Amino acid sequence: MEQLKEIIDNYISNYLNLNQEKIEYKCDYGELIFYKENSKNSQILVLHGIYIFPEHRNKGFCREILQYLIDKCDAKFQYFCVQSVISKILYNYLLRFEYKNKKFKNTKIGFVYNI
Repeated sequence: MEQLKEIIDNYISNYLNLNQEKIEYKCDYGELIFYKENSKNSQILVLHGIYIFPEHRNKGFCREILQYLIDKCDAKFQYFCVQSVISKILYNYLLRFEYKNKKFKNTKIGFVYNI
């Protein structure tokens, strides 16, 4: 999980300096894909995709990633969005995910969590 936390920390700390729209990070546990809007004043942190390798599933990584992102977002963003939800398992998980007495809301742009 430490590799995933480092990826998240790196992305958020360098967010304002990043120009690319879609940025992919791979590590031993899987892959995180972020999407950055062109606007430097964006209030939404977008996790475009999340993939955990099969051998690391069912160990709580998804929950830890989402909670860690939410905790890291609160200083810079108003919203956190999980955008590309193609797995039924992830879709159902996000529908029931709750953290800090808040839930994701399924919208046109993806699952949005109000920080």
